[in-house]
Amino acid sequence: MPHHWQSKTQKNVSGVEDMVLIAKISEDAIAENLKRRLLDDFIYTYIGPVLIAVNPFKSMPYFTDAELDMYQGAAVYENPPHIYALTDNMYRNMLIEGDNQCVIISGESGAGKTVSAKYIMTYITKVSGGSGDIQRIKSVILESNPLLEAFGNAKTVRNNNSSR
Repeated sequence: MPHHWQSKTQKNVSGVEDMVLIAKISEDAIAENLKRRLLDDFIYTYIGPVLIAVNPFKSMPYFTDAELDMYQGAAVYENPPHIYALTDNMYRNMLIEGDNQCVIISGESGAGKTVSAKYIMTYITKVSGGSGDIQRIKSVILESNPLLEAFGNAKTVRNNNSSR
């Protein structure tokens, strides 16, 4: 039976999940670690509290309800790096401390910024539960994304539909 991408018993983990553990950090070492992880379909890697996502340019099976359940309420380093771990940590900090939270999504055109934002919004809407007003807010958030994408979408050298 093949290992699930997040199996805790997996023996051959490519690279390191948190690049602060690289013996000698350099641009080459970081690039090599990300490349090795991507070749084995590990698209997420930490460098301390920062999550790095590498766009695999293909569909990945990492965003099901099983993953959502696995990351909900878990400590960040309890499971492999994932955008749900980052989002859950942010969401819990918002609830516990009552402070606003911010996620910075950065990258070149076609890097997957819009997709990452969708995963964050979807996770928050699924874990927040809720009644009337919460459901309305969820609906507004999820339905606003196509409108936001419509502003500034343009053909660029790298991408025919670049979101801004």
